Amino acid sequence: MENNKVSYKIYIQVILANVFWGFSFVWTDIVLKSGIAPITLVSARMIIATILLGAWAKYTGNLQKIKFKHLKYFLGLAMCEPFLYFLCETYGQTMVSPTVTSVIVATIPLFTPVVGFLILKEKITWSTILGIVVSMLGVFVVVFIGSNDLSGQVFGAVLVFGAVISALGYAVFVKYLVHRYNATTLVFYQNFIGLIYFIPCFFIVDFSSIGDMKFTFDAVSSIIQLSVFASVIAFIFYSRSVKVLGVTKAGVFCYIIPVLTALFAFFMVNEQLAIVQWLGMVVVILGLFISQLANKS
Repeated sequence: MENNKVSYKIYIQVILANVFWGFSFVWTDIVLKSGIAPITLVSARMIIATILLGAWAKYTGNLQKIKFKHLKYFLGLAMCEPFLYFLCETYGQTMVSPTVTSVIVATIPLFTPVVGFLILKEKITWSTILGIVVSMLGVFVVVFIGSNDLSGQVFGAVLVFGAVISALGYAVFVKYLVHRYNATTLVFYQNFIGLIYFIPCFFIVDFSSIGDMKFTFDAVSSIIQLSVFASVIAFIFYSRSVKVLGVTKAGVFCYIIPVLTALFAFFMVNEQLAIVQWLGMVVVILGLFISQLANKS
C-alpha cells in the first residue's frame, strides 16, 4: 500500500515538473513582450533560482564540495547551460512563438545519442536516425506554416537550435560529472557559475537601457514564476522522479511539453496555431517515441 502511495506521488511530481516547464515558455514570452531585455530576464531569473537552490541545498545537506581538478568541467557545464543555452533560447524566442520554441527544444533527446556516437563512441540505432528524420519534418511544419515574417522565423528557429546544440554540449559534461556529484550539487553550481557569466553581459549589454524597460506586474510575476517553478521546484520534482522511475520512464513525460505550451499560450497570450501546425507537433512527438524504441526494448 505504501509503495502505491509513493508511486502516485512520484507520478504527480513528474507531471507537475513538465507542466511548469510547459508554462516557462509562455512566462518568458510575457516578460519579453513587456519590453524587458533577454539578458536582464535571464540574469534576474538565475539570481532568484540560485538563492533558492542554495537554500534547498543547505536544508537537505546535499551540497558537495567541488574538487579543483573538476572545476574546468563545471566551467564548461555552465558555459553550455545555462549561459549559451539561455542566450540562444531567449533571444530566439523574441522572434518565434512560445510553442515553436518548445517544439524545437523538445528535440534535444533526439540528438543526444548522436553526440554520444560522435564524441563518446556510443552505439547509435536506426530507430534514433528514423526518429530524427520524422521529428525534423514535424519541426519544419510547425516553424514555417502560418508565419508572415519568414526570415525572422528562420533566424529565430536557428537561434533556438543553438540552444539545442548547447544542451548537447551540456550532456557531454554531465556524463563525466554525474557519477562524481549528486544532482543538487550539479544544478546549484551550474546556475551559480552561469550567473557569474551573465553578470558582465548584463552590465555590458543591458545596464545602460534598464531605465527604459517596463517592469510591469505581469513581467515581474512571470520572472518569479520562472525562477520558483521552472528552475527550482520542477528540478526538485524531476530529480526525485528520475531517482524512482529511471531516466527513460521519467523522460517520456517531457514529450507533452510542446502540447502543454501550445495550450497555455492559447489561453494566456492568445497564440493561434493552424491545424497543420498541430499535426506537425504530433509528428515531432511521434519521432521522439520512435527514437526511444530501442531504449525501451
